[in-house]
Amino acid sequence: MLCFYKNHPFHLQLAKLKHSYGKLQRKYVKEARKGARSQEEDQSEVTRLSSEIEEFQQRSAEWEQQRVQYQKQLATLEAQRKVLAEQLKHMQAVQLQMPQQQQEPTNPWCHAEVQKLRGQLERAQDALRVQELELEQLSLLQGELGDAQRERQVLTEEKGELQATVDAQDKFILSTDVNQLRSKLTWLTQTLQAKEHVIQSLEDCFVDQGLSTGLAPLRQDLEKTLIQLQSSRASEEQLKAEVARLQDILENIQGQSKASSGKHLQPNLLEEECSRSLGEVKKLRDELELTKQRRLWEVESMKKEVSQLASELHQRDITIATLSGSASSIERQLRAEMEQSEHRAAELKVTQVQLETLKIENQHLTDILEQVESRSPKKVTGSLASFRHSYVSSLNSLEQENKKLKEELTEVHARLEASTQIWQEKYGRALLQNQGKLSQLCTARDSKVKEVPQSHPEELAAMETKMQDILQLQRQLEHPPQALPNQLDSQSLGSRSILATSSLSASCSHMEGLAQGKPTLFLPLLDDSAERSSSTSPVEFLHLFGKEESFPQARCAVSSVDTVAAHFLEEETLRSQELLQKLDSHIHDMQEDNAKTMQKYLKDRAKVHSD
Repeated sequence: MLCFYKNHPFHLQLAKLKHSYGKLQRKYVKEARKGARSQEEDQSEVTRLSSEIEEFQQRSAEWEQQRVQYQKQLATLEAQRKVLAEQLKHMQAVQLQMPQQQQEPTNPWCHAEVQKLRGQLERAQDALRVQELELEQLSLLQGELGDAQRERQVLTEEKGELQATVDAQDKFILSTDVNQLRSKLTWLTQTLQAKEHVIQSLEDCFVDQGLSTGLAPLRQDLEKTLIQLQSSRASEEQLKAEVARLQDILENIQGQSKASSGKHLQPNLLEEECSRSLGEVKKLRDELELTKQRRLWEVESMKKEVSQLASELHQRDITIATLSGSASSIERQLRAEMEQSEHRAAELKVTQVQLETLKIENQHLTDILEQVESRSPKKVTGSLASFRHSYVSSLNSLEQENKKLKEELTEVHARLEASTQIWQEKYGRALLQNQGKLSQLCTARDSKVKEVPQSHPEELAAMETKMQDILQLQRQLEHPPQALPNQLDSQSLGSRSILATSSLSASCSHMEGLAQGKPTLFLPLLDDSAERSSSTSPVEFLHLFGKEESFPQARCAVSSVDTVAAHFLEEETLRSQELLQKLDSHIHDMQEDNAKTMQKYLKDRAKVHSD
């Protein structure tokens, strides 16, 4: 029986060790596969980005050629415009030198000459208008080329940043993998050596049918049990000696009782004491068996708890990985929508420039009309009608463009509000789920750690080493390498530089307008929002999910992101409203100027008819 009780726990421990070894091998194979997949995905993304950059470089080269051609055309048109302007000045000087009497219809030769000059004037004005339209188109194309070059520079910078981040990630992954593999190799070698030592000792035990040098904890447990058995045997021998002594006393007493029949109480007392001693011996044996069973049950419960903790930690790592993936996707969506909003702002700036050019043209045309009406007010009705028609059509087109821009701005605001609500809901759900899971894990771990007895120091040490490894992994996840924050800082600096250039250009246009006495239509209000939006980014939430004691910090970060998003939406709405008000006021001013010019023209015409 003793041999069976000694060999049975060795069999159980061998089976458990083999099972745990197989689990570890499967786990390492899965981790190696995941690392290979992540490296392949990074390489595919880098190749895709490089192909896009090459395509954009080809397009930029084509755009550069077109820009050179357009510059040549601009130079030729500018020369033609100068020649026509000189001709126009010469004709106006000739008209001024001609007396008013010669312009009367009495002289047919002068009348024919005046008609020719007027025809040439109209042709020159039409040519100038065509050339101005072409110049506007070429200026727009030049602006588009400049935007394309800026986008090219931004893409090259992003490519460099991506390559730097990929290199840093590869280095970090390699270093972490190497450290993990080294630690796992050392641990595996230690465990394998211990297991081989246990297996050899067990084989020696099975061969010799006894105990040999095995594991220290098993030997200690066995020594303790042997000491307890020896003590129990010694107590049994003592009790047997006492029983024999008592039996001798009983026999002596019985002999004395035969001699003296009056003393019957003492044997009864001695028999009761013997029965009590026998009962105590049985109780001691039962207690020994119960302690052995409890010891085995406690060892099995400890092993089950260790396996449960390992599974829970694995699930926690999976949840952290899923949360990091969702946060990265949300960050990409935010960047895409920010780029769309910047593109809309650039379109609004272009429309502003077009409105300013139209105003300048309107003033120039009004000056020409006043000069022509003062010199020859009777023969400009056809040109005035054509000018009125073209001006009305341009106003209608501007109003339509203004309506379209308003509709697009409302759509952009609606999309931004919907996206912010969706992201807030997602962040809230993810934080609640992570909080519940982490609180459950903490409570389970604390309860299980408290239930662990103090009679297993080596198992406790192994568990503490595992927990330290897990905490190191958590710290590595919470404090990533310096490449990611550098990337984020560079991206924020890029956005700040773009916003700063836009603000500088707008401020320069404002100063030029003040110097020329013209109202500016756009004042940048992006510095505050850019600084606040660049100060907090959604990537900060990735480092707050894995830590069990940092839930207040995560909530503060979520609240800060919500405030930044609300502030950004408020600034965008205010900016759009200001732009719309300024556009409406500008169109209203142009309509009033046109009405004034028409009234002046009608008054002058009435005066001419009355004369």
